[in-house]
Amino acid sequence: MPDATELLVPTAVATAIFHTLIPDHWLPFVLAGRARRWSAARTAALSGISAFVHAALSVALGFLALRLGSAVAEALGERLEHASGILLVVFGGGYALWAWRKGGHFHPGGALVHAHDAKAPACDGHEGPENPEHLHYHADGSLIRGRGGAGGLALALIVGVNPCVLILPVLVATAERGAVALAAVTAAYAATTIALMVGLSVVGVVGARRLPVPAAARHMETVSGILIAVVGLVFLLRGH
Repeated sequence: MPDATELLVPTAVATAIFHTLIPDHWLPFVLAGRARRWSAARTAALSGISAFVHAALSVALGFLALRLGSAVAEALGERLEHASGILLVVFGGGYALWAWRKGGHFHPGGALVHAHDAKAPACDGHEGPENPEHLHYHADGSLIRGRGGAGGLALALIVGVNPCVLILPVLVATAERGAVALAAVTAAYAATTIALMVGLSVVGVVGARRLPVPAAARHMETVSGILIAVVGLVFLLRGH
């Protein structure tokens, strides 16, 4: 029969799986990645940064619990979770407003759509279907790509600053069994969290990219921002 130490590693893995499956850990990356047409590599990089911050912060709270007590660490963790939810609402709302302000008429990947005006100077964008009001498409780099890197990194940090307080009692119990057991449990928790956050984000973005895109997808960035804000709002309401 396995002793308590042998059971702590699978407990840490199960805790990581249960916590990471919550949509606020990966759905924001799927929404933003689909709207911005992130590659699988970019999605993996950003979600990986977020997952590392998330796991490291959770483990740090565990060590804080060992020094100051679980109550102090759990209170701090809950405040960080609350802050992460607020930041998701602010980020999603701001992103939606920015996307709408830049025109709202963008195809996925950043093609600005406008009706042809005979009085306007000739443009060298790609023309849409030939009809009396055919459209021209322009890639506006300053609006579309200028903030993409900073926005993705900001999202990664916001999602990452959302520690898992469920792992705290597991780490506290493990510490009583020595440094080797603590290292094994910490590594199992962190590896599972990072692998699952990255995997769900990449699969979500790649899978969503295969779905047919309706004409309304020109507003995808605005809608994605709103949905990210909704994820944050639901997360906040779940905590009450």
